[in-house]
Amino acid sequence: MTRHLLVGYLATSTGRDALNLGIALAREQDAHLHVVMIAPQDSAYAGIYPPAGGYGSILEEQLGAWLDEALAGVPDDVPATGHVVTAESDAEGLLVAAVQLDCSMIIIGGRRGGLLRRYRLGSVATTLLHTAPVPVALAPAGYEHGGPVGRLTAMFGPRPGAVDVVGLGIQAARRRSVPLRLVSLLLLDRPDGGSGADPDGGAAPAADGSGPDARTGAETDEDVLAYVTQYANRRLADEAAEMLDRGRASTLIASGRTVDHAMAHLEWQPDDVVIVGSSRLAARGRLFLGSTAAKMLRTVPVPVVVVPAGHTGPATAESDH
Repeated sequence: MTRHLLVGYLATSTGRDALNLGIALAREQDAHLHVVMIAPQDSAYAGIYPPAGGYGSILEEQLGAWLDEALAGVPDDVPATGHVVTAESDAEGLLVAAVQLDCSMIIIGGRRGGLLRRYRLGSVATTLLHTAPVPVALAPAGYEHGGPVGRLTAMFGPRPGAVDVVGLGIQAARRRSVPLRLVSLLLLDRPDGGSGADPDGGAAPAADGSGPDARTGAETDEDVLAYVTQYANRRLADEAAEMLDRGRASTLIASGRTVDHAMAHLEWQPDDVVIVGSSRLAARGRLFLGSTAAKMLRTVPVPVVVVPAGHTGPATAESDH
């Protein structure tokens, strides 16, 4: 079955970042890209109202030219279609288009100017990351990898979203035939001065507040699979164990007193994509970026996919413990 992916496009460097990520995600995946530009809706609150004579046709012509330019840059092996959607806001237009075009993901770019060329979220990204009913993929500033995706990193913790993150990670890694890296993020000191799990999803360290900075190997495999069983379910842990046995997955425990410190233990490749879950505050079927994931965006140099609560569905969410 063909998957449909929506790229929120602007004729800017941010738009090109989003388009490049869309191409990378679609490549070799029987996926169709829908490149969408938003035209402002005539409104008493619009910049020009009533519309000046010929304004509508001039805008439509310009948007069409920008879309043609964008589509010309899409490789021949990636089917793509351009769309102009009229809406009161960019975020609203992208959400409506995702439903109408039956898209399973919305792809956008992060604004320029972020720390170390990472992410700086504008109003559109912020709205989507707190309301979208489908995963939202964020391209870091300057993203140029042409695809396909080479590795997936699923970062999970003790909140219900672990099911969505691990479940989607396993599904996507199998579909793409790429390795999966399961990462448990441990925060040793909480902001309130105690130790334990971060409120938005870091797995709990030892009771005495001690813990590893980063570990790999058999012991880590067992520990991370135990976390998957505890925070997701045994079914997903068994599937992850099978991938580990076949050499299609790896595990890592990264710890630190802050998110930045813990994330510093991770190495990245140009073809990586990270999967993170929504906050515990998210309504089922909706996306809500939590504080830990927001902090991660400051340091992650590769694309990040944020998953709505309950995204993987009841079959994956079944627990036998």
